[in-house]
Amino acid sequence: MSDAYRLPDGAVVRSSWDDALERGGEMLVLAGNDVTLLSPLAAEAVLVARHGITVVALAERLVCAFGEPERGDAGDVAREVVLALVPRGVMTVESPQ
Repeated sequence: MSDAYRLPDGAVVRSSWDDALERGGEMLVLAGNDVTLLSPLAAEAVLVARHGITVVALAERLVCAFGEPERGDAGDVAREVVLALVPRGVMTVESPQ
């Protein structure tokens, strides 16, 4: 991951959606006019970020739910999920104070 796109550990991420359907660990999310099918990992991320969570705390929650990633760093995996969902309108990022 490029340092130019690296979210700070203390950045707070929040998820929001208009409607959702969960089944088999996956989640179908309606955010505005966009429908997005989330993997179990992404679904867990948006569920725990509903009321805001730091990037580092999100990474810890994902490790607790799914174990350490096979490759890379848990923080980088959390950042990748967030950065994939921001353009879909499912997550927002607040800079640390």
